[in-house]
Amino acid sequence: MTEFEHSTECQVGRDFAWKFWTNVDNWVLVDPAVEWAKLEGPFIAGTKGMTKPRGADANEWKLAEVEEGKRAVIEAPAPGATVRFHWSFADLPGGGVRMTQKIALEGERAAEYEEGMKLLEKGVPFGMEKLAEAMLKEAHR
Repeated sequence: MTEFEHSTECQVGRDFAWKFWTNVDNWVLVDPAVEWAKLEGPFIAGTKGMTKPRGADANEWKLAEVEEGKRAVIEAPAPGATVRFHWSFADLPGGGVRMTQKIALEGERAAEYEEGMKLLEKGVPFGMEKLAEAMLKEAHR
């Protein structure tokens, strides 16, 4: 299994951050590689979704776990492996939110996706900073 984690802080309330992030339409605002994202129902465990990267086929995923306002796990299957995106949202003392994303890859063919995971690990800090910036911008509209 391969995994890595990154956290970023944002001066918005946890509830605001959660609502912004769980609106998958906002994902295109923070990731220029994403053409669109769709959710096939409410943001609850078991709901399926799709993300369309620019220049590639859409990827299916599902919400494996959701604790409203606090954390969610998104599972994205790949042949012989699964990528799990663990997101958590925690109140900061004095206000604001700490968002943490842990990404884990496991499965009998996980080694085949190591290069992709390395690229993902390099891009996650930038993406999470863009997420925090977009949240701040939206909060001050």
